Amino acid sequence: MEELTIERRIGQDNITITLTEDELEKAYRIKERRYLDEDFANALADAAQDPDTRFHTGHLEEFPELVNWLCICFDDFYDANISHNDLIEITLNHLQHASLEPEFFIFLAQNAPAVCMGIERTLKDCEQICGRYHRCRKIDKEKNRSPRWGTLAALLSIHRNGSCACGTDGEECPAGKYLTGIWDISEFFHLEDRKEAA
Repeated sequence: MEELTIERRIGQDNITITLTEDELEKAYRIKERRYLDEDFANALADAAQDPDTRFHTGHLEEFPELVNWLCICFDDFYDANISHNDLIEITLNHLQHASLEPEFFIFLAQNAPAVCMGIERTLKDCEQICGRYHRCRKIDKEKNRSPRWGTLAALLSIHRNGSCACGTDGEECPAGKYLTGIWDISEFFHLEDRKEAA
């Protein structure tokens, strides 16, 4: 069994820490995920000038569920015969296409991280009992993005069915603006904040 021994001097004491193979694997996965997150952010920063790009680095910082979606797709697309940078590009291209469908937002709604307030039980108990934080009754309402993603999916469906408000007052609906690349999803999530500030 592979192990890693690390020696550190803390104050006057020499401390030896031994990581097991499982702990090494876990540490590797954490670092791998962080590097992948950075690669997606850098690639989106490079593509920021492209008018067809719906997402930017700020979205990845604000919405971790987007990064989770990208990492799942990256793993699904992984092929040893394709370079890492090409896989990043393929995954981001898939994001652009998949985000035109209501199912994309429904998936995000089902996987959006939320913070349990832990009023009835500890966070650890909540995680084990609820399975997913967004299913907990005691979610912090301010950060509960799950319904907002679901609303976006509904708006997109309504727009696709032609029963939205497009053209009634001479303006496109939010879903129509999103599809044409002139509407930022962050605006939708912070609409209430802007109303309160006005």
